[in-house]
Amino acid sequence: MQEVILVKLGEIVLKGLNRRVFEDRLLKNIRRRIARAGNFDVYSSQSTVYIVPKDEDADIDEAEERVSKVFGIIGYTRACVCEKDFDDITEKSVDYLSGILSTASSFKVTAKRADKSFPMKSPDICRELGGVLLERFPNLHVDVNNPEITVTVEIRDTNAYVHAENIKGAGGLPVGSSGKAMLLLSGGIDSPVAGWMMAKRGVHIAAIHYVSPPYTSERAQLKVEQLCEKLTDYCGGIGFYCVPFTEI
Repeated sequence: MQEVILVKLGEIVLKGLNRRVFEDRLLKNIRRRIARAGNFDVYSSQSTVYIVPKDEDADIDEAEERVSKVFGIIGYTRACVCEKDFDDITEKSVDYLSGILSTASSFKVTAKRADKSFPMKSPDICRELGGVLLERFPNLHVDVNNPEITVTVEIRDTNAYVHAENIKGAGGLPVGSSGKAMLLLSGGIDSPVAGWMMAKRGVHIAAIHYVSPPYTSERAQLKVEQLCEKLTDYCGGIGFYCVPFTEI
C-alpha cells in the first residue's frame, strides 16, 4: 500500500500571472528540507503538491515533520494511493484507516471529485463508503455536524486518494519569494521572533550579531548561535555574521 503526503497551498493560490514563480520556490524549499529524509518525488498538480516516496528507505515520518515547518503550506495530510476504482478505494480505506477508526466513536465521509469522468458522484461515494465503514467498524456512528474523524476521498487525474484529517501547516509565503534582509540577532526573544515573522512573509534572512569581549561572554554568543539554528528549521539556511565590536 503506497502512502504519500498531499500538501495544500496557502496564499499562493491568490497570485496572478506570477503564481508559478511562488509554486516553483515552494517546491524547491520542500525538496531541500526533506532531502535528509530520503528519496522523494515532489511535484505539483491541481493546486496540490505531491510528496511521493521513491523507495523503501524514504522516511515519510521525518518528511512529514519537516514539511510541517515549511512556510507557504496551509495544510497537509498523509494519504493512501488507490486506483480509480470504488472496490479498490473501499478495500484500502478499511485497511489504511483501521487504526484511527477502530478507536473513534463518530465519523463522516466527504468526497472531492476533481475527475468528473469518475462514474460515481460525490454523494454516492460518501453514502456507499460510509455504509461499508459502518459495517466494518461497529463502534462508529455517523455525525455530519461534529464528527471525531472525517474520512476524505479525492478523485484526481491519475489516482484516487484516501485520508483522514488535514493538519495545519506553517502558512505564509515560501521563503525566498520576497527578497532578502539582514536580521540583527541578539540573545533575547524579540529578534528571533521578528526573524520568524519575516521568513513567514517570504523573506530570506541572514543574521548579524555584535560581540564585545570581554564585556560580553562566549556563552552569550553561543546562545545566539543556538537561536539561529532553531530558526533554520523554518527559515532554511541562514548566513550568520558575528562582528567584533569591542574596539569600536
